Amino acid sequence: MMGDSQNGAPSGHDIQMTMMQGVLDHLDQGISVFSADLRLVLWNRRFADLHEFPDGFLTHDLAFEDIIRFNAQRGEYGGHYDVEDMVRHRVDSAREFRPHRFERTRPNGTILEIIGNPLPGGGFVTTYSDVTVNRQIAENLRGSNDRLDQMVERRTRALQDSEERHRAYGEFLEATVQHMPQGVCLFDNALNLVVANKIFFDLTQIPDSFNVKGINFYEFMLYNAQRGEYGPGDPEELARQRQEIAARMEPHAFDRTRPDGTVIEVRGNPIPGRGFISTFTDITERAKAEEALREAATMARAMLEAPGLLVLLIRMDGTIVDLNEEAAVGLGSHKDAMIGTNIFNAMPTKVAERRFALAQQAILEARAIYFEDERDGRWFETTMTPYPMDQDGIPRVMVIAHDVTHRHHAEQRLREATAMAQAANRTKTDFLAAMSHELRTPLNAILGFSEIISREMFGPVGERYRTYGQDINAAGQHLLAMINDILDISRIEIGAFTLCIEPVDPHELAYSCLRLVGSRAEAGNVDLSEDMPESLPHLMIDSRRTKQILINLLGNAVKFTPPGGKVTLRGETRDSGGIAFHVIDTGIGMSEADMAVALSPFGQVDTGLDRRFEGAGLGLPLAKSLAELHGGSLEITSIPGKGTTVSVYFPASCVAG
Repeated sequence: MMGDSQNGAPSGHDIQMTMMQGVLDHLDQGISVFSADLRLVLWNRRFADLHEFPDGFLTHDLAFEDIIRFNAQRGEYGGHYDVEDMVRHRVDSAREFRPHRFERTRPNGTILEIIGNPLPGGGFVTTYSDVTVNRQIAENLRGSNDRLDQMVERRTRALQDSEERHRAYGEFLEATVQHMPQGVCLFDNALNLVVANKIFFDLTQIPDSFNVKGINFYEFMLYNAQRGEYGPGDPEELARQRQEIAARMEPHAFDRTRPDGTVIEVRGNPIPGRGFISTFTDITERAKAEEALREAATMARAMLEAPGLLVLLIRMDGTIVDLNEEAAVGLGSHKDAMIGTNIFNAMPTKVAERRFALAQQAILEARAIYFEDERDGRWFETTMTPYPMDQDGIPRVMVIAHDVTHRHHAEQRLREATAMAQAANRTKTDFLAAMSHELRTPLNAILGFSEIISREMFGPVGERYRTYGQDINAAGQHLLAMINDILDISRIEIGAFTLCIEPVDPHELAYSCLRLVGSRAEAGNVDLSEDMPESLPHLMIDSRRTKQILINLLGNAVKFTPPGGKVTLRGETRDSGGIAFHVIDTGIGMSEADMAVALSPFGQVDTGLDRRFEGAGLGLPLAKSLAELHGGSLEITSIPGKGTTVSVYFPASCVAG
């Protein structure tokens, strides 16, 4: 019985229970409720449908273990197992009445999300959701709300006669509503609150003090209007307008953006003669995603119409499914006329065969294929990308071709310019090498005769002429060194330079270099010192060329260090196993821009006609090239006004084994 009254009409409690059962029967989630003694008390049609239970199988007081045994016998739990062992295991777990949440894949491939919660006084309520599809809760909610109109028209089966059982049933139903995954509120015909769950108050941010049965709908609307939920206007008038709309008991569905930016989907359905039920779902993320999709679609449309971009969607056999106007123009026709035709028919046979093979490759390898080709004097960069199959299961390919003719022309001009620059550089190198050889022949004569004069080898010439001879010889030696550097640079550039590798003691190398630069340092009042650890290993390098590197660096350091300054030659073993030589001075230093100039052939940091420091600007570039020929490198660190450190690194392969 639903509860007796003197005139035989259903009691208010019966009506509430009937309304509750109607709500459950039309939810998109399956619901089951078991008592403390594990007997089925309440379920809805969705529970039976999701598990494909036969008609009449589910009955009040059906034992939990009978349901488990039925499922186990038809293989619901996967794998191989003993039926009775499975039944005992699941019944023992259920008797613990603990909250649980898991997913189970049924034999037909359906994935069920199962959420169970214990009820006050024993028993538990469980919800079953089909999460196979990606729409998840929001789309499932739409489906369930669309069926609310049918739900309220159906009659529900009668409850047991006992009033005590009615109360227990009501507790089960209300607990079920509280565990639903979306906000829910029910109002009766007088627009007084019947029940609302916690999620409803959390989503709407209405205080819990409103969660009182019997509070009128108007109070909710007035509170929302007063806090600006419905925009500007008189709060009482805004609340009355919404109350009048609710009193019509009409189905409604809309999205409401709250002042904090949250987007809530509100759906309501009348329950004829009973009131109405409304659901609330936070769809903020979905709304953002939809907006992002709209923006992406707008951008995609703009890209499709971009000049020089040809876009086609073709089936595997070459049939054009869709294309943009630029592609149609490129094919010499109109868009509407091209759809349905075969693109391969518009190509020469061999070209069509290659394009078909590339389309097959994109499909089989499931990746984009890139290539470039030329047609009618224009170059196109083309991408073939696999696209989802059509309704007939035929593979499709998205073809995007971009006109890159201008790039090919630029690349051709660049190749031509590079070839000209290389030819000019080779000519310059050949010229320098030839001139260096030509200059050395008369220069040797100048050096020889000047040395005869300065030494008075054929008799006295007088002090003045002897001094002149010494000056001529010094200038000639300087010129010969510069010519040798030019010749070395030229040979390195054309790849005609070879090293003579031999064992070298780094201490003897350092001593020899410092001795050769010592007189210059003494003349310039510069302190010249060395810091060479005894542990430095022997090297396998070109001794003469390495000495040339260090003398160049030490000479530069002395030249650019003012009187009273200091130049140090330091050696160290690196963590990589190689060796480093550092030439450290306290001279005038350089900026980063000056360092770049100094490392370029013939580069001079001080480029004025009254340059204070002589030199052809070949020392650093030559030292760098010689270090690189050994497989090493040269680096400069400097601070203007505080000094410079030039480091030469030899790799571990240059260390004697």
